[in-house]
Amino acid sequence: MPMSGIVEVSGQLKDELQPWLKPMDIKRLARVPYATVIGWLTVGHPRAGILASVDLAETGRRHSFRIRREDWEAFLARLHTAPKVRQPAKPLPCPGPVYGGKNGMFRY
Repeated sequence: MPMSGIVEVSGQLKDELQPWLKPMDIKRLARVPYATVIGWLTVGHPRAGILASVDLAETGRRHSFRIRREDWEAFLARLHTAPKVRQPAKPLPCPGPVYGGKNGMFRY
């Protein structure tokens, strides 16, 4: 029995027949808010970069993004890679001894 929204056509799922994904498809696949997907398309992700897409809209019209399945899989692979490990900061030096007529760090 096919799942809702996906129709079986001659042994293949309809989802597999479509070479282009819409942002709403990406939203469902990634389980993230729609605004996040639009951010990946326009601004990008800090680690994975900008999700490659084609805008089918005319100039001055609402965007109509289409994403190739290969581009989505490559973006997803970059998204799942581990971030670069930063070296921990060196500890601050201990305060030195008090010399002269000073009372120390705190003055009450």
